[in-house]
Amino acid sequence: MKKFGDMKARFSGIHDLMKNRVTEILLISTEYDAYVLEEDGRLIEQIYHHFSDLSIPFIPRIHWVDNGEDACEELKTSTIHLIITMSRISDMSSFDFETTIHKAYPNIPIVMLSYDRLTPEMIARIRGISCIDRVFHWSGDNKVLVAIIKYIEDKQNVEADSKLGVQAILLVDDSPAYYSQILPTIYTEILTQTRCLVLHAMNLNHGLLRVRLRPKILLAETYEEAMVIISKYRYNLLGVISDVRFPKDGVLNAQAGFELSQVVRTMIPDLPFLLQSEEAENEEKARELQLKFLNKNSHNLLHNLRTYIMENYGFGAFVFKYPDGKVIDEANDITSLERIIRDLPEESLYYHATKNHFSRWFRARAEVEVADKLRFVDIGQVGNVSDIRSYILKVLNDYFKKYQSGLVLDFEGLSKKDMENAFIKLGTGSLGGKARGVAFMNVMIAKALLADKYEDMKVKVPRSFVIGSDVFEKFIEENKLYSFLSTNPTEAAIAQKFTESPLPAATQENLRVLTQHIKCPLAVRSSSILEDSRVLPFAGIYNTYVVPNSHEDYEVRFKQLADAVKLVYASVFYAAPVQYAKNADIRIEEEKMAVLIQELVGESYGDLYYPAISGVAQSYNFYPYYPLKPENGTVSLALGLGKAIVEGERVYRFSPAYPKINPLVSGPREYLKKSQNAFYAVNLNDSADITLRADEDYIYKKLPISQAHKDQSLEYTGSTYSAENDCIYDNVYQPGPKLVTFAPILKYNRLPLTQIIKDLMRLGKQSFGTDVEIEFAVNIPKDPSKPKEFNFLQIRPMVVGKEAFQVTMDEPLESWCFSRRTIGNGIYQNIHDIIFVDPETFNLQNSVQIASEISELNKRLFTEGRRCILIGFGRMGTADKWLGIPLTWEQMSQALVIVEVDLKDLRPEPSLGSHFFHNLTATHMGYFHIQYDNETEGLLDWDWLCSQPVLQQTQYVKLVRREEPFNTKIDGRSFKGIIYK
Repeated sequence: MKKFGDMKARFSGIHDLMKNRVTEILLISTEYDAYVLEEDGRLIEQIYHHFSDLSIPFIPRIHWVDNGEDACEELKTSTIHLIITMSRISDMSSFDFETTIHKAYPNIPIVMLSYDRLTPEMIARIRGISCIDRVFHWSGDNKVLVAIIKYIEDKQNVEADSKLGVQAILLVDDSPAYYSQILPTIYTEILTQTRCLVLHAMNLNHGLLRVRLRPKILLAETYEEAMVIISKYRYNLLGVISDVRFPKDGVLNAQAGFELSQVVRTMIPDLPFLLQSEEAENEEKARELQLKFLNKNSHNLLHNLRTYIMENYGFGAFVFKYPDGKVIDEANDITSLERIIRDLPEESLYYHATKNHFSRWFRARAEVEVADKLRFVDIGQVGNVSDIRSYILKVLNDYFKKYQSGLVLDFEGLSKKDMENAFIKLGTGSLGGKARGVAFMNVMIAKALLADKYEDMKVKVPRSFVIGSDVFEKFIEENKLYSFLSTNPTEAAIAQKFTESPLPAATQENLRVLTQHIKCPLAVRSSSILEDSRVLPFAGIYNTYVVPNSHEDYEVRFKQLADAVKLVYASVFYAAPVQYAKNADIRIEEEKMAVLIQELVGESYGDLYYPAISGVAQSYNFYPYYPLKPENGTVSLALGLGKAIVEGERVYRFSPAYPKINPLVSGPREYLKKSQNAFYAVNLNDSADITLRADEDYIYKKLPISQAHKDQSLEYTGSTYSAENDCIYDNVYQPGPKLVTFAPILKYNRLPLTQIIKDLMRLGKQSFGTDVEIEFAVNIPKDPSKPKEFNFLQIRPMVVGKEAFQVTMDEPLESWCFSRRTIGNGIYQNIHDIIFVDPETFNLQNSVQIASEISELNKRLFTEGRRCILIGFGRMGTADKWLGIPLTWEQMSQALVIVEVDLKDLRPEPSLGSHFFHNLTATHMGYFHIQYDNETEGLLDWDWLCSQPVLQQTQYVKLVRREEPFNTKIDGRSFKGIIYK
């Protein structure tokens, strides 16, 4: 099957459609005629109501004049697109100035609108006047004005727009009185159909595209004129509606309609052809020729015409029938159409497919490509009826997956909600930084054709829903929360107040639909307008909540999801973002919060739910060792949910340039000791009925690696340690303890993970113009027939490699701290304070208490408006208290330079994939890493530091201050840093 076109490009082609617009109309009439149109007929109001709800910003304006002289003057000073003259036919001399105008402005169409009863003689006389493009009859119904405007636009645009797939309906009739009645009826049905399509559009651009792709109405008054149109636009016609008696070869021909129908049937066998006539005897002949027929004398003519259009042009619902006409079901949108087709009786499916009903239905919706693929489906082409069903479902699935790939869709009215690769917006306003990055990469993945590039693995963005930032503002205003926040409430009070406050009604309704529709756990993530920016990432500063979405009562699921959204809103006003914003010299009031809701990537293992792999990839490596280079990047991988990575726990790190190089450990026994020893999952049964609270950690279950082995989820990620041989086997089928090495993937390439990461980092770096950090998760279904999935979760720019100035370090000054493993670039002056963990009293088992004491001293510096150097052991900001000091951002907000020091028994790898490190680099803080027993790479003079004047001391932490600053320099090119005495 040929690939469908680039939908993004198609949407951008909106502006190539309907280039000729009628927005300025010159009306030439008596003052009374103008009054009848403007006032009695409420012309402007009528036109406005026909146009406004179709998102068309071009409402026509009427310029009225009552004589030729004023008309000429108006034409000189205004841009006119259409001239309507209401001259009396009985006064033929009145056409003099119309003829003059036509000669001076030949490209402006002139339409005559007449009150008079138009006899064949009058019509013939009018047609003899070349300046009049078409004559219409005014019967008092102002809908004819809309029809005139749309007819002229269609006539001017059809040639160009038909090349872009726009369809057309041909009306063949030589009676102005009749086509002045019929055209408004047809346009009314088309505009009604267009309104329905706009309501079911995937987003605003798709809605505008459907407006401009609406079928055009073409009018022919003679056989020859009709044949020119049919020959030229035969592949764009939805149908022909024709009179029986009209001119052919220059004379009135009583059989012209029948002759035209036979030619059309030969050219386009399946094209709907409707005959209309005032002569009742023509009905019998039409029936013999198996042609549809309407009697023009019928009192129900217009109603019958509307019914015919609905049934034969694919407008309205698709009505499934048996060949004998018995109705089975009907589909109002694509979702229900696809659902019904799956179980439709074979005789009905064959009937509709071979009659091109499916093709016509999609063609009426301007989905020309899928309509072409469903045209002339028969057993000779496809096979048996079962094959036809499979073919139709595959066409629908392939096309709409491609349609939605890379697009942000509007939730309102979206019918195809169960599509994969969908990025759906709820409400208005900004997507926020995090969601914007995901939406952008969703586009780029589709554009770069990465989704299906790799064997046995699909690249995708998990189904995502974004609540726009306007909803946040509306929520705050409707619940008068700014006045509440002005009282400086505690975080617990903020969380309670926010969860007690209702979301806007429309958002509640959307979330109810979402929870009924989505059956897997959901990650509810912040996406503020400041988040993941080039300069200020706010990484991990706001809270993320996992909603189990597993309770049998969807009202419980809805409340959990709504509470999660409100708690994300509440986290804007917690201490960490407030402190972070102050450090960055911005006001937290500037912040606006969108919320990104994503399907949680994973597989169910009994009550547990988790992915096979979570990962963070950075295109720049701060700590390369031979043969690695900084530009090779680095990747952190973990079994289970990615919390282990962002919290700085033990995970696996490798360079995508050298995936087979083992970590720097002394041997298998140390490898076992330092590898990931636990993973995070969600227990769907235990958490099904939880009430969400501000602390987001309680939803996670931390489990031993042995649990994953029981779940049989280590096939692609695990190895086995053999104590007997002191070696590691790269599979999980040997007896012995299991450890997470990712060897089956990285060494034996069982999955193309490394290549996908390389491609995405290259794409991200190229698109952002800077180094990037990517978060992802890999799902490996238990069902081997299902494709494995690489799920792209997030991207943010990294602030590296753009040193503003060179830092020289050749001064003959003594230093007390030196390192060749640093992050940052610059000279850090005016630091008079140091907070450091006392090496004499430090014990890792007290790390939580140490974090609390650092926070106490940090609050003092915050009150005094002072920055400091912060020194501690192991990792700072880790969530694992056995790897270092578990500080949160607000507990260390006054640190301008951070020094992490290793001990003999505490030498964790730096937490490169953590939110902590990303915020550190993005806020231009300095970082030093002092390795244990490696003085050539780094050294800290503890004797000198401990001799400095102590301003305040807690049980485990000291704050020193002196008059002379502790000047610090970091050279971002050489990774060398010095703090001078």
